[in-house]
Amino acid sequence: MNDAEILATIPDYLSIGSMLKATPVLEAGQRLIYLEASNEALDQQNEVVLQKALKDSADWFLKYGNLDIDHFSLIGKPNPAKGYAGIPDYQNYEIGRPLDIRFDGSKTFVKGEIYSGQGAAADQANQFWASLTEINPPARWYPSVGGSIMEKAIELDTETQARKTVIKKVRWSNVGFSKTPVNPAVPTVATVPIGVLAKSWGASGLDIAKALEASYGTDSAQLSGGAALRKQSLHASPIGYFELRNRLSAALQKGKLGRNPGLRELVEHCTQKFGLSQDEAAECVERFMRDLKRGLKKRQAIRSGGK
Repeated sequence: MNDAEILATIPDYLSIGSMLKATPVLEAGQRLIYLEASNEALDQQNEVVLQKALKDSADWFLKYGNLDIDHFSLIGKPNPAKGYAGIPDYQNYEIGRPLDIRFDGSKTFVKGEIYSGQGAAADQANQFWASLTEINPPARWYPSVGGSIMEKAIELDTETQARKTVIKKVRWSNVGFSKTPVNPAVPTVATVPIGVLAKSWGASGLDIAKALEASYGTDSAQLSGGAALRKQSLHASPIGYFELRNRLSAALQKGKLGRNPGLRELVEHCTQKFGLSQDEAAECVERFMRDLKRGLKKRQAIRSGGK
């Protein structure tokens, strides 16, 4: 298998396998994101959104809902009667749409697509996507659900006996992304499935060992940047992402994870060997695969230029 063939097996952005019935080959041209939208935890506004409320409105959200920045597409519309001037160009803060929803325990997960294109209408979407994919580490964006509250009640928390607002019925129409989370218990947005969804990841036919060999090579003297650090072990445990990448690469090349491990196995390996949480391991594996793709592209460009 040559570099071009290996490169073709790695999607630009990893996507989920069986649970959401998506394949990277078909969706490589889409800007896909994955997020935990809600988990029934008490947020900073002292509110709890019941999962049942979101589940009952899931069809509405999929058909009419959107993804935006800070709910601006909802709250930005001018209201002269109330003296509210609105947010200039508030429609342009809409950056995507929901594609699918999954429920697991008390958690609600959303798969979405970020718009692409040129011009003012695409500026916010392009900037959001670039902040997730063009810088390391990716920017942190926290999701929160938005819409019309149809029914709510004041209840006592069984553990703290404090009063809280429980939202029981909504017309769910929006997920907003913010730098400051309303619900600190919700993790950041990712370009691969995270948390409990990691159990359904698949490698989609990628031979990771061959890709590693093609991407990083075997002579560390010819490497530069982070790749040159892969044989420089300073401590018994990883001191950061690059050390983790070095050790994970070595384990894969030596076959310690099996002949062709899937993404699920990579996450489990990072969890068990490096003491990471599943979300932390998922984030590292996402970055690892981006580095692998970048290394293959660079190697292919060098070879093409030498011909």
